[in-house]
Amino acid sequence: MNLMKKCLMISLISIMALSFVFAQGENEESGAARPAFISIGTASAAGAYYPIGVALADVWNKTLPGTRFSSQETGGSVANLNMIASGELEMGMSNENVAYTAGLGQDPFKNPIDLKGGWILNNSNAIIVAMGDSGITSVSQLKGKKVSLGAPGSSANVFGELILASEGLEKGDYEQVFMGWQESADAMNDGFIDAALMVGGQPFPAVTSLSVRSDVQVLTFNTKRFRELSSYPYATDKIPADMYDMKQDGDSVIIRSVVYISPDLSDEIVYDMVKQVFENIPTLVSAHPSASGTRLFSEEAAKDISLEIHPGVIRYATEVGEW
Repeated sequence: MNLMKKCLMISLISIMALSFVFAQGENEESGAARPAFISIGTASAAGAYYPIGVALADVWNKTLPGTRFSSQETGGSVANLNMIASGELEMGMSNENVAYTAGLGQDPFKNPIDLKGGWILNNSNAIIVAMGDSGITSVSQLKGKKVSLGAPGSSANVFGELILASEGLEKGDYEQVFMGWQESADAMNDGFIDAALMVGGQPFPAVTSLSVRSDVQVLTFNTKRFRELSSYPYATDKIPADMYDMKQDGDSVIIRSVVYISPDLSDEIVYDMVKQVFENIPTLVSAHPSASGTRLFSEEAAKDISLEIHPGVIRYATEVGEW
């Protein structure tokens, strides 16, 4: 082999070696942007968050190779945001009022939590349900009754107390019990409690399954007084009688549910995840009907949640003309 050929061979080998080094560096950067695991926190399996979370993880696992996605059953909004803060979750579903207090570090949160807004999951409704044959149609009739206010320590407890207070019922006027959604439904059916608070997308699975076994009734309450008592500007709405085959309409508090994101997740992976969410809405709706309310924040609407929207979400929202 003459000298010129040797020099050419050495040059080619050098170029290939450098290309390999640069490729490795790019792969390492890509790997840093795409964590091996991403978990999203939901709530009780008897609510709307859980089936939607399972569907989200399934969509991402099928469309975004390189990261393993999972949904996690949790205690709900407060637990999810605390777990994002501790690094146990990368994403979590929460009612927006809970995230508002988390950002400020107000009770039940000990310190402010750094969160980024994702997208609107659906509208949740806080309702109080009784058995249809109990004769109870209004919250005002719960004096001296046993009422479940949701899982102990959950944000739902506050809703229950405020709804009861709208009819002049304070702690001590009724017996407080703390149970999860399905446990509450079963306890009502068994006659252990008289009524139960339920918070989630409608129709609510635990109430639907209970209505198949027995007649149920969503109770009415003083919605105007509720808004006066609350420090957060909630809206209220009716639950139509035909939703659970009831004798009359009931009242509810509307709470917007939002997916919140750790600021540690890269813009790239969040963009890809959000893109897949909005390209697979029918899959989410098949998991739970309330997912039909899934939508992006506009720039104006984002001001309402008092938290910054994740840049990866803004990138996608801008691309599709929503920002």
